Amino acid sequence: MKKSIFALFNLLIISFYGSSQTLPDFAAPKNYKLVLETKGDLDKDGIEEIAYAFDTDKPDGKDGLKRILYICKQVDGKIKLWKSNSTILRSNKDCGFCIDAGVNLSIKIKNNTLITEQTFNHNSRHFTTWKNIYRYQNNDWFVIGSTMKDYDTCDFDYQYDINFSTKQVNVAYTYGSCDDDRKIPKDSFYNFKYPFKVIPKMDGFAPGRAELKIPKSDRYFYY
Repeated sequence: MKKSIFALFNLLIISFYGSSQTLPDFAAPKNYKLVLETKGDLDKDGIEEIAYAFDTDKPDGKDGLKRILYICKQVDGKIKLWKSNSTILRSNKDCGFCIDAGVNLSIKIKNNTLITEQTFNHNSRHFTTWKNIYRYQNNDWFVIGSTMKDYDTCDFDYQYDINFSTKQVNVAYTYGSCDDDRKIPKDSFYNFKYPFKVIPKMDGFAPGRAELKIPKSDRYFYY
């Protein structure tokens, strides 16, 4: 029994180092501009990975540039490219009524997951924010959580929260008003399990593009 455990342990070590050594050295193209970087353990090996967000040199729209995410491993003092993705980050000017800095972007690593937050400004009062949680599991990257908030600083706050692992969906429509004489609509809430066929993968995922009907309702939820 001890020999079997020892052999399995050696196999895991060989597999880890073999896969690490096949990763290419990381070097972003010269014309790319670093936007953000963050560190944290994404695969539970006790070693911090590094996530980078770059503006590319590829145009998107009149003035915008596409963005790309790189996830890298630290191996023997070198930065190795582990994963790249060009769909989960909005272009740098894809922010509606933009402020000077463009898209309000946040990236962090917490509890072995990668978390991104991005904001679209419809006007000075109306905003949409996408928070997405990604995890490396079963040898691939998946979207395990999504929270989309569509809100106006005076009139409404809609929130669509999804846990893809448990298939739990929570939707909240809450209302307010900056006008004393305006009738405020009644708040409404939906909490249900949705029969997602699969957990979405990071590859090809674009926050805010999916629309599904809320069961037994004429409303929809988004992620």
